[in-house]
Amino acid sequence: MTVVLEIPKIPKLDCGSDGKISKKDLDAYFSNIGRTMNRLKLSTNGLSLDDTCGIAITAAVVAIDEIVKLVEGITTDPFGQLKSKELELKYRARELSKDIEEYFKKKVVDILLDLIEILGIPNPFEVPIPFIGKTADGYDPKIVDLFTKDGQKKVKLAIKEDIEEVEKFLGIESTHNGDLGVQSTDLRAEEVWHKIKNWFNNLINDFIGAVAEAIANAVKNIPIIGKPIYDLVMASIDPTVTVEQAFDKLVAEYKAKIKKAKEDILSGKAVKDLGEELLQEAIDKILGIQIPLLGTVGDLLDIDPNKKDIRSKALDFHEVEDAFKEFIQKARRFFKGGIIVKINEIMEKAPGYILEQFPIVGKILKIIKKVADILSGKNPLTECEVLSILLPPIFSMGTLIEAAFPSCVQVKYVE
Repeated sequence: MTVVLEIPKIPKLDCGSDGKISKKDLDAYFSNIGRTMNRLKLSTNGLSLDDTCGIAITAAVVAIDEIVKLVEGITTDPFGQLKSKELELKYRARELSKDIEEYFKKKVVDILLDLIEILGIPNPFEVPIPFIGKTADGYDPKIVDLFTKDGQKKVKLAIKEDIEEVEKFLGIESTHNGDLGVQSTDLRAEEVWHKIKNWFNNLINDFIGAVAEAIANAVKNIPIIGKPIYDLVMASIDPTVTVEQAFDKLVAEYKAKIKKAKEDILSGKAVKDLGEELLQEAIDKILGIQIPLLGTVGDLLDIDPNKKDIRSKALDFHEVEDAFKEFIQKARRFFKGGIIVKINEIMEKAPGYILEQFPIVGKILKIIKKVADILSGKNPLTECEVLSILLPPIFSMGTLIEAAFPSCVQVKYVE
């Protein structure tokens, strides 16, 4: 017998000419893998296990599960059972995207940690995570645990014990609690986890900035290089701050409007629910925010506001909100890292006698040169290369999954 299987075409995952991976493509890739798994499992309903094709499809499901387990192995498990494999893989794809940024930052942090004793900076990562207490089994989560996937998995489990305290610390509101139209404990928890990942990335950026300030203070009285470095650091104004503040204000205003629209429907004050319209309006405004010299937020986030899938506008809204925060942290890394690059340039031009008379300059220069080389592209690693390191078969997963279909399955690709 032949089984007709209607599935979405798993798109080929390609790298751009600049070595970057498209967020939109990564989302579609994992989303369609999840939809394919759902459809394939549904196709076994009603088939006899004694049927040759039924046996072959069951074997294919097992084989595809093994392929997808590779993704599950390098991302944290959902807090609960999400309603579909598609939704689960969407969250895993978002985590993988953040892991790329963390990979770059960890290389920088590992080098800068060698400077903290010289500069007298305490290690900000060897302290307890401020919003998670010791767990019932005695685990006391530290920030440093977030640098490894095993550590992240332990932290995520610890969060589950008191997620409301975590939300309170991070100031999280209206995240799948019903205010925006979707009430889901599991989705709410997953959004909390992604906000923690963004919080962690911001902490790393603050550390990079703190190192730059400590260098400036350490060398400010040294002739020739001291004043230029000190002035450079102290006069640097992070351009991402005002953009993020404007974004936070816009989001807060729309969350309040949407919450009121939902309450008006429930109380009978309104007969038409304007929540969905307001969500779309908010999404459009966020994607239309102009960032000087870079373009719109929509261009930078590579998000298609007109996509059609299983999600509601509330899910779209939270994804756009999260993607914006992720972008801001990436931009902040380039800004704060760029200050280190400029400090390195000033030090490299210093006369030889400066290095002889002030040994601290040589020690600093030796370390920050490694960071400057990474941030200026002399030791380049593209996003695609990092993704291949994190998940080696990433670019062939779609092909491997489609190759697992038995010959008795006639595939019909649908939108």
